[in-house]
Amino acid sequence: MSAATKERGPGPLSKVINMSPSDIALITRRVYDHVIEKRTSPEETRMLISECGYGSIEEFCSAVGLPAHIAQRWCRLGISGEMRLVLMHMRDRQRLVKEAVDDFESMTHVGVDDFLQERGVL
Repeated sequence: MSAATKERGPGPLSKVINMSPSDIALITRRVYDHVIEKRTSPEETRMLISECGYGSIEEFCSAVGLPAHIAQRWCRLGISGEMRLVLMHMRDRQRLVKEAVDDFESMTHVGVDDFLQERGVL
């Protein structure tokens, strides 16, 4: 075994040989989810990412540490149904936080920034 092979770890062939039947079922399901199942359109993807507070798909991917090729794929092909659910959850959570901040500010007449600064948080 060469030094380069040791650095890269096990090759694809050894990964396949060491797979169990349940691994193959998971891979089959992943292919189905990402290739056959209906994807969210690039336009809806942009809209969801915008609703989460990001200016673009590229900005979102960079902020969460996803590589540039993922942003390119999402711009061209949209996102999977499962990723759509994740973005919708993020959007809904942000909406809940905003509502809580608005409620807090209406009850206290103190901005959250001021409140946190007074307590030494910011």
